[in-house]
Amino acid sequence: MLELNMSFAALADGREAERDPLPGPKSARTRSEVGARLVVGRDPTACRPLLTPHDWLFVSRRHLVFEYSEDRGWTVEWPRGQRDTPVAIVRIKQGETSQDVPYGAILPLSARTAGTITVSDLARRRSIVLTWRAVHPLGGRGVQEVMTTAQTMDEGPGELRRKLSGVRLEVLAGMSCDWIHGRPTKRPRTTDELCEMLYMAKATVERCKTELRRDFYSSELCPELNDLLGPDYLDTTPHVHGGWDLIAQTAVTCGIVGREPCPCARRGGSVD
Repeated sequence: MLELNMSFAALADGREAERDPLPGPKSARTRSEVGARLVVGRDPTACRPLLTPHDWLFVSRRHLVFEYSEDRGWTVEWPRGQRDTPVAIVRIKQGETSQDVPYGAILPLSARTAGTITVSDLARRRSIVLTWRAVHPLGGRGVQEVMTTAQTMDEGPGELRRKLSGVRLEVLAGMSCDWIHGRPTKRPRTTDELCEMLYMAKATVERCKTELRRDFYSSELCPELNDLLGPDYLDTTPHVHGGWDLIAQTAVTCGIVGREPCPCARRGGSVD
């Protein structure tokens, strides 16, 4: 399976931001089957749901093509267009490795890992950030499936953030600290460390963690979490552990946490 989460950023003054608000985050996923593909760009016929603003002309109509083949697995291509020289910068990060994507290149995406691809204009004032996670199939079952519901793409993250306001949002930010700081995986963090970071009682943090798992499971923003926990999760909440890395990545990618200063600053600085 390949999952893509797309967000937008721009350097703008107050008037520009008010006149041209950025689109909300968008998500898509498809199974790892031969011929499966997802396209990012300005072409509304080929790029839904990963459609970029029509006036961001540094993005091609079909700027990035993610495709699955049996021999190469998942790849990403930056197709050559009519221009000899591109007007965009594309950079990919896989694990600890980061590199520019050459114009016209096709690069493999590592199996069972995650990374980011950033597309920006030459002045680096506008950018599109694609967080991807690729998993090669175990048995080639099922048919291509793309998540395109409006709730998952636009409304869902805002609704969940409002639901998690207060203490639960604060605990979620603590659990997502490493994703907020751009580290590719969340390091293990015990409940005691969270209590020290947030100045909260252990019983409060444990209660919030249980509620957060339930909230993310029922929101359907994190399909892999649903697969991990299974259909009986709501009946076995006290006995289920794990899934926090998926929750943390989803929370930061969708903008549910990370807007405010990270809670680790309470301890006198950011965590390395």
